[in-house]
Amino acid sequence: MALHRQKIMAQNLVDEFEVLNIKALEDNDYSRWMENLPNEKQLSPLKDLVIPGSHDSGTFFLDQNMEIGPDESSAIHTLGSIFGKVAKSVIHSWSVTQSMTIYEQLLSGIRYLDLRVAYRAEDKKIRVVHGLFGWTIDQVLDEVNRFVANYPKEIVILDFNHFYKMDQAAHETLADTLLASFSEIFRAPGADGPNVTLQEMWGNEEKVIIIYHDYDVVDTYPCFWPPHLICSPWPNTADKKLLLEFLNKQSEASSFSEDALQVTQAILTPQTSTVFQNMTSTLKDVLASRCNCYVTGWLKALCGTKCHKFNIIIADFVEFGDFIPTVISLNYFF
Repeated sequence: MALHRQKIMAQNLVDEFEVLNIKALEDNDYSRWMENLPNEKQLSPLKDLVIPGSHDSGTFFLDQNMEIGPDESSAIHTLGSIFGKVAKSVIHSWSVTQSMTIYEQLLSGIRYLDLRVAYRAEDKKIRVVHGLFGWTIDQVLDEVNRFVANYPKEIVILDFNHFYKMDQAAHETLADTLLASFSEIFRAPGADGPNVTLQEMWGNEEKVIIIYHDYDVVDTYPCFWPPHLICSPWPNTADKKLLLEFLNKQSEASSFSEDALQVTQAILTPQTSTVFQNMTSTLKDVLASRCNCYVTGWLKALCGTKCHKFNIIIADFVEFGDFIPTVISLNYFF
């Protein structure tokens, strides 16, 4: 009988979630979800909002006509030199983590972008990288600028957290490009850091936060947020049960840091064995699509509880599994 009552209570929570989800996100207007938050949420610190993000945000396009990226191991580069296009095809299948462009992600409700970049000497460009090279940084920033121009009350967080083949000159080029792109609209960390509110940023016409994981650059460009203002532990597993154990522990309210933005990485990471056992398949088909449904169900089951806390939640292929509306709707529970 007790088990039966628990099942009924769990179902009631899910039903309540669905009703509130529809009410809170009327007409599926995820493009303006920050603007549409209740006043008390607009006055909440940024670290207390629940924000959907994308993992390896720029990987919707990776160019197989270019060389293998500098983020790959020497062994992968050796395989690439032997097997050529075949090797690049496999790398592509397991390195693409998103289907939508940057603008499409933002339009769909994503507000945190995970960006890994490298300097490519062949064309002297700084590009997105994940196994292979992708868009130039200028293309990425153009899409962000386009979005915040059209939706001025939506805040976008750019997290530059992996750099490859980036010497001091390349870092200066990237930093200067970021400043030129967002000079009038970026939010410096200031004294408040992650305690800044949406209404405060709106009042200052600030629309973009840039997190830069290089202290030397941050020392020179104090308008960028330093690495210690964000915490993003990596689960590094291809097993759903191990992932859930990791996420449960990380998101316990008692262990939540009050001094930094917190990223929950709701992703499964392919291990070497995963790729070799599924050479002709893709990350999306083997891991990501099912992971999103699994994680979304877990998040819904936590609605109404006070044991967990969330800030930024990221996923691969964010359009799958009702991920974005589920994350946004958590703002009405936590």
